[in-house]
Amino acid sequence: MSTVQDRVQQLIADQLRQPLEKVTSDAHLIDDLDADSLDIVDLTIAIEEEFSTEENQLEIPEEDASEIRTVQQMLDYLAAQGVA
Repeated sequence: MSTVQDRVQQLIADQLRQPLEKVTSDAHLIDDLDADSLDIVDLTIAIEEEFSTEENQLEIPEEDASEIRTVQQMLDYLAAQGVA
């Protein structure tokens, strides 16, 4: 079973069409991984879909998504939402 970090890093690599080894915890989504605003929206939707369950629908409000700048911030956000 993959960890949350593994799943998030793979999703980011896939969504942003970047090699997995470039998606480190301190990688900046825009500066390091070349995401634009549309990529961030698509990534947010993919994260919500990946980590939602029937019992717990994950929704990342736009104002929260706009504050997430790095892979680690995404991981911290998910942990704060109870994603384990």
